[in-house]
Amino acid sequence: MDKLTGGILSAFGEAWLVGGALRDALLKKPFNDIDIAVPPSPDFRARTEKLARALGAAWFPLDEETQVYRLTSRKGTFQLDVMPFVGGELKSDLARRDFTINALAMRIEEGTKFKPLKAGGFTLAVRKADVTDLCGGLKDLAAKTVKPVSKNVFKEDPVRLLRAFRIASGLGFSVSPAALKGIKAQAALIRTTAPERVREELMRLLESAESHRWLALMHKHGLLTAVFPDLAAQETCATGYYGKGGVLKHTMLVVERMDHLFTDLKAYIPDHRKVADQIPAPRLFKLAALLHDIAKPPKAAMVNGRLRFFGHEEYGAIMTEKVMSDLRFSRDEIRLVTKIIGTHLRPGNLAANDSISDRAMFRFFRSMGDCTVPLLLLSWADHASYVSAEKLKSFRPRLQDEPAPLPKEGLPYNSPKKTLRYMQVLGLLLRVYVRKNMKLRSARLIDGNDVIKTLKMPEGPRVGEILERVQLLQFEGKIKTRDQALKALKGMR
Repeated sequence: MDKLTGGILSAFGEAWLVGGALRDALLKKPFNDIDIAVPPSPDFRARTEKLARALGAAWFPLDEETQVYRLTSRKGTFQLDVMPFVGGELKSDLARRDFTINALAMRIEEGTKFKPLKAGGFTLAVRKADVTDLCGGLKDLAAKTVKPVSKNVFKEDPVRLLRAFRIASGLGFSVSPAALKGIKAQAALIRTTAPERVREELMRLLESAESHRWLALMHKHGLLTAVFPDLAAQETCATGYYGKGGVLKHTMLVVERMDHLFTDLKAYIPDHRKVADQIPAPRLFKLAALLHDIAKPPKAAMVNGRLRFFGHEEYGAIMTEKVMSDLRFSRDEIRLVTKIIGTHLRPGNLAANDSISDRAMFRFFRSMGDCTVPLLLLSWADHASYVSAEKLKSFRPRLQDEPAPLPKEGLPYNSPKKTLRYMQVLGLLLRVYVRKNMKLRSARLIDGNDVIKTLKMPEGPRVGEILERVQLLQFEGKIKTRDQALKALKGMR
């Protein structure tokens, strides 16, 4: 008998494996999160503490009222939730679960063997004959369908509205017509649930390589705009420019291009490994793609007969900060996403120039700092959305070419040629950043004290300005050593 099984049986005697772990075991998938349901008992807390000691795990209550406890291994290799049967018995417990494929149970016995994996988590061999199935979960598992256990599942816990899509996206399943009908009728309930839970389900959905498809399905059934009300106005904004679906159509295309980019990052961004520490999880980029034009509707205005969106990037950063704060994202996540949304037009503005000087690139890198690479990736997906998927693939061999000079008459507005050149500029910026700016950041030749001592000047903003001038000379390759930097500094008297 393995340690996990032995600890569970020693603490509780009777225990049942339920939920996602059993579902994944039936699908022959590894799992990290384990749900255990047990008969109610007056000393339930003490039994849980005994199990935690046996497993050497930390434990804490998820819900004191319903006696749901979570145990986490100190090495982070597994997470175990233990709870008494809802309604006092297994039958009522399974009837209160969310989807039929999660309303399955298997009694844990001495022969139950959780096989640990080196990377963490477990596998478990399960016989269907040992599974208790009161809701048709095995049939739906075989049909690869996410179906509600009852009509009340979304009212009982509105986060399940989003979880239906998250589970389907993670397993490659479909959402049943009954579920979609219920979601459309009750989508507004998502605003009544804890924002942290909404954030968690959303971000797990965005881990899908086809997140754009699931977001589109959510929108079709009213859930996307229930989660993000500010996106509703996009659908009727700028339909003359973007076609049916307006700005929202463009938004979805940008998310699709971000999905595509991260499925084959090496093909499009050859230097990505050199800046891997500056590339957050893909799901955060997909969120940025989803929200990058959130302010286009409130900023839309006709200027000289043309629809423009002046200031939408800066105002979009403000709107995004509120959205992400409401969903309880971390400060670092909010800072990154709002920074790249608030500046997402800057790479395009650089690309509109005939040539890009070292000084322009230096100032761009300096102002963006560690958000440089994330901004370039968001801009990549934004520009890539203006050509078809087939055209984008045909661009691939040419994306690392040096951008050609702009013709006198300019490039045709919103044309593939313009898109290609803009994307080549993004490639150029990334290559220069990797080759010159990253090296520059780790090899500063002089500091503020050198400026003050050499030029005999007081502390103040002027010191920073002079340091920047020296860094620019270093960036341009005009100085390479400390002695050369000090000599240049003396020339700035």
